[in-house]
Amino acid sequence: MEIIFLGTGSGKTSLARNHSSFIIKQNEHLMLVDAGDGICRSLLQQNINYNSINSILFTHYHADHFAGIASLITQMKLLKRNESLKIFTQKNLISPLESFLQASQIFMETLGFQFTISGFDFDEQISVKNDFKFITKRNSHIVQKEILKNYPPEMFTSYSVFFEIEKKKIIYTSDIGSETDLYLFKDEHADYFITESAHVTTSAIYSAYKQLQPEHLLITHINDEDAEEIITWQKSLPAENRKKIQVCHDGLSIFV
Repeated sequence: MEIIFLGTGSGKTSLARNHSSFIIKQNEHLMLVDAGDGICRSLLQQNINYNSINSILFTHYHADHFAGIASLITQMKLLKRNESLKIFTQKNLISPLESFLQASQIFMETLGFQFTISGFDFDEQISVKNDFKFITKRNSHIVQKEILKNYPPEMFTSYSVFFEIEKKKIIYTSDIGSETDLYLFKDEHADYFITESAHVTTSAIYSAYKQLQPEHLLITHINDEDAEEIITWQKSLPAENRKKIQVCHDGLSIFV
């Protein structure tokens, strides 16, 4: 199994880092986790064929995690994809996804390949294939503001993910709203704990690392203005921790 980081940047568009996304490759199955603005270029940069992607999982619908899906499906159609594609999203977000694709002139009937959207509930175990499963828990990254009370609450949905693949356990916080979100899967001992750095401090991340004790900590979703400070912080850690904590960069490949 392999984790390939396509983008390790934040919501701010950068020349140094693509928007946050990664691939989990398990045998011949490639799952793309988030498909934000510029995802097609991110895949090209890593020499990954669009049509090799078997499934896509969204953590939330902010543009840097979601807006590239229409372009990606268009490229698949242009390349005459014939393999099926499955998108996983929270069940209340199926309708917004379908509306976005239709507004982009993408219609399932004309794609030329089978395309399905699979909705799930929080805390529901989802099987991607026999030994590839995940569970999501709602986090506080997107919170309905008082000034937005006229919008349906399901629009304000963001979640963290716990993957169990070939007996390996991977936690991905995605974007979070508070330090508390780092502990959503506190009862699981992770082989790899992937967390963002744009909305939480390194001290909070390190505190969670010491309490949760994952085998490896991978830091992504990095603002340009914070990158040097985060790298310096990582280098200052005790040697035994420095080996287990990695600041991610675009193109980083981790064999699990």
